[in-house]
Amino acid sequence: MKLSHKILLIIVAALALTVAVPGFYALMRGDRIASALIEKFNKSINTKISYGKINVTIFESFPSVTVRFNDLLISPSRDYDASQFAGEHGDTLLYASTLSLSAHLPSLLTGTIAIRSIAARDGKLILLTDDKGKINYELFSPEAKGGGKNLKLNSITATNMMTVYSDKESKLTVAGNIETSSLSGEILGSGIFLTVSLTSNISTLDLYGKILHDIPGKAVIRLRKSDNSLSIARGSVELAGLDFGIDGIVNYSSGTLDMSIEGRKINISDLAARLPDKWKSATVGLNPNGIMDLSCDLSGPYGKAGSPHFEVTYSLSNGRLSNITQGLSVNNLTFSGSVTNGSQNSPGTFMFSVDTLGASFGQAKITGSFRIRNLTRPEVSLSLNGDIIFDDLKKFIKTNFIGHQEGSVRGSIWLSGTLPEGVKLTAARLSELDPVAAFSFVDFGAELGTKGVSFSSVNGSVRINDHLTADNLSFYYKGQHFTVSTEMLNFTAWLAGRPETMKVTGDIHADRFITTIFTGNDSDTTNADTTRLNIFPRGVTMDVTLTADSIFSKGFRAANFSSTMTYKPYVMTFSDIKADGLDGSLAGELLLGKQKNGSYLARGKLEVTDIDIHDAFRSFNNFGQEFIVSDNLRGRLTGNVTLLTPLNRHFDIISNAAVAEARLSILNGRLIEFGPVENLSRFLDVDELKNISFSKLENDLFIRNSTVSIPKMLINSSAGNFTVYGNHEFKGDYAYHIRVLLSEVLSRQARDKNRNVAAFNQIKVDGSGKATVPLKIICENGEVTVGYDLGQAQDEIKENIAEEKQTLKG
Repeated sequence: MKLSHKILLIIVAALALTVAVPGFYALMRGDRIASALIEKFNKSINTKISYGKINVTIFESFPSVTVRFNDLLISPSRDYDASQFAGEHGDTLLYASTLSLSAHLPSLLTGTIAIRSIAARDGKLILLTDDKGKINYELFSPEAKGGGKNLKLNSITATNMMTVYSDKESKLTVAGNIETSSLSGEILGSGIFLTVSLTSNISTLDLYGKILHDIPGKAVIRLRKSDNSLSIARGSVELAGLDFGIDGIVNYSSGTLDMSIEGRKINISDLAARLPDKWKSATVGLNPNGIMDLSCDLSGPYGKAGSPHFEVTYSLSNGRLSNITQGLSVNNLTFSGSVTNGSQNSPGTFMFSVDTLGASFGQAKITGSFRIRNLTRPEVSLSLNGDIIFDDLKKFIKTNFIGHQEGSVRGSIWLSGTLPEGVKLTAARLSELDPVAAFSFVDFGAELGTKGVSFSSVNGSVRINDHLTADNLSFYYKGQHFTVSTEMLNFTAWLAGRPETMKVTGDIHADRFITTIFTGNDSDTTNADTTRLNIFPRGVTMDVTLTADSIFSKGFRAANFSSTMTYKPYVMTFSDIKADGLDGSLAGELLLGKQKNGSYLARGKLEVTDIDIHDAFRSFNNFGQEFIVSDNLRGRLTGNVTLLTPLNRHFDIISNAAVAEARLSILNGRLIEFGPVENLSRFLDVDELKNISFSKLENDLFIRNSTVSIPKMLINSSAGNFTVYGNHEFKGDYAYHIRVLLSEVLSRQARDKNRNVAAFNQIKVDGSGKATVPLKIICENGEVTVGYDLGQAQDEIKENIAEEKQTLKG
């Protein structure tokens, strides 16, 4: 028992001595230990260490000794170009308000100090690389590299360290705060082997001027740093909740790198929140969501040595894009593709592609792909397919051009082509990309433009490349059912605003054609909506066959209308016009032109066959005059009219400037209550003058200077047989010269009224042996006079004398 008690005392004493001797040594020689540690570091690294206060203890981590430094400062290495960072970060590599260093206690007795751990807190770390690749954290001194001395680091931790990493060669700057970090490894003469893990908050990340702010980050990286290179193996980085894997090597001596970065299940909502400020302003209000995977491989020269080659692949699934204020909601968004700078690592071999794309906008669904090669001379290809709902799409494409859609449109769009060098990709350049689009309409309807031009029941297909082709496209427009089969050459270039002429050919058929819809004149009784269209566009030519079951123009109606319409800027021609109307047939041609002052000019020729003259005057509003109107006329009209006249903005004839010629034949006609004829009541039977009937009347008419000129013609009528000629002005004044048979004047009724008329003193016997009387009817300012026509008599005397002279010569 006593022996065991002695043995126990010996063991306790030995242990006490084991602790006491080193403890006493540490207590008595603390400054020596600190000096030894600093001396070892200064010999091992290519920099200098200084500190303020020091405290040594063995009781915190026995059997190790702990040395605590206050205000520890490590200066940067000397080989880098500090002038490139002048005034930015000061002359500091590492500053720690407190740094604790733990060394193996027994090693103090041998003179070889083994570092077990280092803990730094409340300071800053400045890591700099100049534009030649030289760094301020080159730790090895030339002597240490040759001496083979190594520094093994089991555990280095840092807490609350403000950190800056600035690389002038790669134009990358990262600044932030390391909240917690740990480091272990070895500092050897041949290099540094470290495993680093940290949690940080990056306040600024600047890469080539693109700046990101406030990014929380975590990292676990295994790296090796030598004189010539830096390699990373199986690194894991989390930035703002986005996970990345990093592997690769950077070779400083050759200026090359070979890196691989892989994104792991990245939520794009987190990515969008970290976009640079310039990009955020362009996407304000948008709320993206979805999971993205991406990988990036970098290889080749970098910095001044050249541009590295990069290959990026990406994919998104379960994507969504919304904007609450605009009601935008893009669902089921998926895409995948790649980005590379190509074999020459230059804009000329650059390629960006979206190999697969899918999305839905409300009820609209699209799929497609996109690719662009060569940024110097872009080669672009695009393919889109889907159902188009314009009311949904306009939430994304800011336009009110199309609204109130009904029915469906299925479309496909292809673009493929090369732009000239230096030319930007704009809408005006679409025609250079060989665009092809095809649209299929099923009971589609919509309003177009700010004036609300409305189409409904659109069915058929349209194909667009350089040209637009409509194949049996039918639609309703303001009560008119059109069927269109046309080709519009140069459509894409014309639509994009390029100086190209669109050439339109084909056939257009309507169940009824209402002219006032297009001219903007007084509304037709069949439709009160007369939104005016520009029917004289620039940069357009046409050669189109028009047909209509019915045509309406103000009061005019016709059936089975057909014509060939040709158009050149500001001149529209309707040739080979045919129609059934006015209870007869119509044919002719019409030219309409728009003048520089905005007015219009018309030239036309109309041939009519066996039409109702009463309906003709009624339908055309008495041709803009009032001296003889539809109520005055009955009969069947055959003839032709040639007209040249200016038109007002409503396409009405400006009568005082109209010029016309007509050749007319009226069968079974009647002249009812025609004022100028009734003025002959002093000479002829009043009742007969109120309703004059005739079997046939033929003559020419001439219109000029607001005056209708009527050449001499013979009228055999129910009121008598007489000749007439004269002029009738549009304002109401007229002068008619009439020669009536004496027998008609001296009829029983007329003889009682005109027994003493002086005109009977001038009686002429015509060629048939019948006596005639020359009369004239003049109306000036509403005053009508009827009397003997002395001028007509003198003309006849001259004619008779000339005839007698000719007879005597014969």
